[in-house]
This record gives sequence, C-alpha cells and structure tokens, in this order.
Amino acid sequence: MRNVFNKQQTKEKKESNFFIYAIREIILVVLGILIAVSINNWNENRKQNNELNQLLLKVKEDLKNDVGKIDNIFNHYENIKPVFEKVLKSEYTQEDYIKNPNIAFLIFGYPELAINQRGISQLENFRGEISQEKEELVQKLILFYKEQLWEIQVDDELRSKDYKDNFNYWKNNTEWWLDYVQLKINNEFIEYAINSKDYKNRVATADFFAYKVYLPELEKFKQRGLELINEIEVIKQ
Repeated sequence: MRNVFNKQQTKEKKESNFFIYAIREIILVVLGILIAVSINNWNENRKQNNELNQLLLKVKEDLKNDVGKIDNIFNHYENIKPVFEKVLKSEYTQEDYIKNPNIAFLIFGYPELAINQRGISQLENFRGEISQEKEELVQKLILFYKEQLWEIQVDDELRSKDYKDNFNYWKNNTEWWLDYVQLKINNEFIEYAINSKDYKNRVATADFFAYKVYLPELEKFKQRGLELINEIEVIKQ
C-alpha cells in the first residue's frame, strides 16, 4: 500500500515539476517576444527620429538658401534705390541717360524669388512618431511657410502685374518700343522719361510695390527664418 502511495506522490511530483518547467518556458518565450518587440520598437523609433532629424536639417538648409537669395534681392534694390529717388525728383538729364543707359531700364524687369518648398513638403508628409518638443517645432515650420509663402506670393503678383502693365502699355502705345525692347534707348524715350508724368507715375508705383510692400515681407521671412534655423539647430539632436 505504501509503495502505491509513494508511486502516486512521485507521479504527482513529476507532473508538478513538468508544469512548473512548462510555465517557466512560456514565461521565457513571452519575455523573449516582449524584449524583441521592445528592441524593434526602439530601432523603429530611432529610425524615425533620424529621418525626422534629416528632414529638419533639409528645411534648415532650405531656409539658409532662401535667406541668401533674399539678401541678393535686398542688394539689388539697395543698389537701384538712388536711381528711383533721382527719377522721382526729376534730377536726371538727357546727358545722364546717354552716359548711363542702364537708368532707362529701371522698371524693365524685376528680380524673382523661388522659395524652396521640398523640405517642408516632406516634413509635412512625415507620419512617424514625433516627440512633443519636436512636434511644436514642426507645426511652427509648417505654419510659417503657409503664412509667409502666401504673403510673398500676393506681393510678388503685384510686382508682376505692374511690370506686365508697363510692358504692354509701352509695346502698344510708343514709337520707341522697338529700340527699347532691344535694350537700346533713343531721344524719344529720353524725352518721355524726363518730361512725362506718366513715366514718373509708373516709376512711383514700382517703387511703392518694391520698397513699401514686397521688401518688408521678405524681411519678415528672413528674420523669422533665421529664428527657426536657430530653433532647429538647438532641438535637432
């Protein structure tokens, strides 16, 4: 009888040990899966963070390039500002136009600006995980581009329309247009530039759109862009 009881105990003990072993194996398997998932998530988060950093770096480089192009436009308008002032004050003579023909082409064309948008477009389409700190920066950048691009576009369209109006009017209504469009000037144009109120009105309009409307918007873009460049450099890591 005792042997039967001992055998039963031994059997139960083996079954208990097997059950414990099985539980341990299951726990180890589950832990292994959890660790693997955690490592995979960590790698994925690191990959997404690196991708986000690269996009921020691209936007920063775009902003730097845009600021450089804006400075070139500032330099252009700074260089011709005295010409605007002298034309509007009627200080140029026929001899001045002959000695320096470039004066005649003051409002015949204008510098254009193409803002880089590839980086911000890619950033806007990024769908990875973003920390709260970087999320705030990303939203700042997206809002900045939407607002400033719209403002610059509106003002640039004013310059473009003014230029086209001048172009079409002179093409259809003047005798000197053939020479002018070939970057030559003649006495008829000089007479028009010196004595015509129409010419001064056109120069005054171009001056207004450039110095009172367009350039202030570019200055806002530049200053805010420089601030965002600094924020990207601080937060990128």
